[in-house]
Amino acid sequence: MRVLITGITGMVGTYLSKLYLDQGCELAGISRQTAKSRHQDIEYPWKHYAGDILDLKFLNRVLSEFRPDVVFHLASQVNNGQSWETETTTYQSNIQGSHNLFSAVLSSAPEAIVIPACSSAEYGIVPKEKHPIKEDTTPLHPISPYGVSKAAMEMMAHQFHKNFNLKVVLPRMFIHVGPDNPPSTALQSFAMQLAAIKLGLKEPVIRVGNLDSSRDFVDVRDGVRALNLIADPVNNGQIFNICTGKAWSIKTCLDMLIEISKVKVDVVYDPIRSRPSDESLLLGDPSKLNALGWKPQISFETTLKDIFLNWLHRLNKN
Repeated sequence: MRVLITGITGMVGTYLSKLYLDQGCELAGISRQTAKSRHQDIEYPWKHYAGDILDLKFLNRVLSEFRPDVVFHLASQVNNGQSWETETTTYQSNIQGSHNLFSAVLSSAPEAIVIPACSSAEYGIVPKEKHPIKEDTTPLHPISPYGVSKAAMEMMAHQFHKNFNLKVVLPRMFIHVGPDNPPSTALQSFAMQLAAIKLGLKEPVIRVGNLDSSRDFVDVRDGVRALNLIADPVNNGQIFNICTGKAWSIKTCLDMLIEISKVKVDVVYDPIRSRPSDESLLLGDPSKLNALGWKPQISFETTLKDIFLNWLHRLNKN
């Protein structure tokens, strides 16, 4: 099988590429040239195409040359919080870039099935009585620029599927976490700060935003198994929640990480780390995915420990 991954050097793309290399698949990846420069010491074990998904000519060349059977579309502006500061970039990358990708697949690899990374942020604020959220929960009411861009991308994929027979499977991915992620999410920020304190690189103060919300977290190593599972033509046109069915409050996550780190800290609220609006709860129903045989294999406690140890290693190298 020939697999193409856009955004292959991101967190999900990195773990997904490992999965397919282990399966012996022929693999290619797209990332910006700047991503290549960040990994100059790494020799990619797959065919690398350096370019931008905003360049339709580039995408058509890649797809014509590689002729994938499956395309995982992960390239995007992926940070929900950052989307408030970079609205234009978020919309360009996640909407226009996705339109280019869908168009290029139709033109240059029409038999390929496309799995675009949709998001739980599309749901927006859902009343507690409607949790856990099912795939047929409507209407979608995203409240961040990121969520809006992902809802638009998903609707566009559906439109291409219905009108032009593009083969698509639509995974609504709840928050994926794991080692080697940048400190752009709450869990990564907490773990990085605690690791810096543990190493004596920072005063024993951890700065936080809103701790009251609760999220359904998925270990990225479990998440890529789910993506692999749904990437089957029999699922053409379907939506799948990728979630665990359990939500953790951000406050509980912080307490668990502090316990793992074994450091004493003062917790200080920093308003800069809060968003203009936030969903108080995002809890998904994984029943549809479970019916295919998927269940998470990595406990949340293990995920948090791995994230903290990973930050210790990364900061100690510097």
